Amino acid sequence: MHEIFLGNSLEVLKKIDRKYTVIYLDPPFCSGRDYVFSAFEKKHGFNDTWEDGQYERWLDELIGLCKEKLSPDGSLFFHISAELSFIPQKVLSKHFKKVEPIFWKKAHGKNTVKQKLGAVVDIIFKASNNGSKFNLLYVPLDAFYFENSYRNKDHRGYYALGSIKHDKTRKGHFYSIKKEGIIYEAPYGWKISQDKLEQLIADDRIHYAKPKNGSNTGMLYKKLYKHESKGKPLSNLWDDISYITRTTKDLRLYPTQKPVELLKRIISLASDEGDWVLDPVAGSGTTGVAAVLLNRNVTLIDINEDAHKIEKKRLEQAIVDQKITNYF
Repeated sequence: MHEIFLGNSLEVLKKIDRKYTVIYLDPPFCSGRDYVFSAFEKKHGFNDTWEDGQYERWLDELIGLCKEKLSPDGSLFFHISAELSFIPQKVLSKHFKKVEPIFWKKAHGKNTVKQKLGAVVDIIFKASNNGSKFNLLYVPLDAFYFENSYRNKDHRGYYALGSIKHDKTRKGHFYSIKKEGIIYEAPYGWKISQDKLEQLIADDRIHYAKPKNGSNTGMLYKKLYKHESKGKPLSNLWDDISYITRTTKDLRLYPTQKPVELLKRIISLASDEGDWVLDPVAGSGTTGVAAVLLNRNVTLIDINEDAHKIEKKRLEQAIVDQKITNYF
């Protein structure tokens, strides 16, 4: 199910009773600029100039209303340019117990910049209270690492070595494992309990690194099998999704449009199928497209009539694409 509202988000939100698991905002940044689709096409854009203090007051009211619509297990994601992140972080910290930055490297560099450092990073603040929903996601391993790290082999297949010892900055589980006269222990403790380690040993998922130089103390590693690899757990640095360009398949229809893959990641991270997603400053409707493709319900709000038309068209196409995908 999807809903699209044309109007001021501060007014529309007050009329909505529904709770949302994910709320995503990519609002004006207070950048002092006018945004247009191109130098030759002046519509499909908006003004981002504010009077002193006006932006923070507007943002504070908007975040407050969004917080009221957030479910107990919900998360709010706030997208902002890194150099303009101070006010949003201040406002978010007022309303939420936990505000975590995600760093999106949207571009590799800008060769047109001459008097300042190129702005290639946006911040996506993940704001939540206790008990927010979280789905661990994985990203592909570096190709060279993937092909060259799995050098050991046993009856299951090729595997790499995963560290299960703590370094000196953390205190772990202290115990020793003995095998064939060799003692295996970690100076600062193991990352896992003895019971769990013994289960891995019984399942032949532990690699024994024998001692060197006459010592009788060795080290243990977890076997990470190549055929079982999901990739690496997603971190707070996202450098594998690029900004939309004129040449990408993700057609750019709006001046500040974000990639569908970026919104799919955000929605997947903090919601499940059937949950409701809200974007109160929806722009071109990318949040709606991603939500539909992931079998989520979505509410979109925007005050810009041109954006409203783009949202409707893109959502209609997303519904068609989603049905085709499910059919096959």
